Amino acid sequence: MKLLNYTYMKLIEIEEIETAEELSKDWCSKNRNWFAWQKHAGQDFSLDAAINCLARTRQRLAEREDTAGKRGLEELEQLLSDYLLRKHKVAEIDAFRALDMPEHRLDITQI
Repeated sequence: MKLLNYTYMKLIEIEEIETAEELSKDWCSKNRNWFAWQKHAGQDFSLDAAINCLARTRQRLAEREDTAGKRGLEELEQLLSDYLLRKHKVAEIDAFRALDMPEHRLDITQI
């Protein structure tokens, strides 16, 4: 299973999202049909979508108070971090810049 599909199902399970459109727009900063296209094409996260999703995951992790929600977000944070390191050689992201400055979403630290 692609990480993108797993992320979608986990976010629904922990009640962070209700639709694929929310994942596309609110978590990955893509257009509303992005998830559907990625799934249709058999693709996983793009570099910028994974970075944006990780930044949003960290933001929500800081805000969530329930144990189940925090556990789910912690799992996604680890999976997304591992994916970025393994697939794109990205060791860390600047979460504040990724979330607050759309024109600089790809400001990353590479190994």
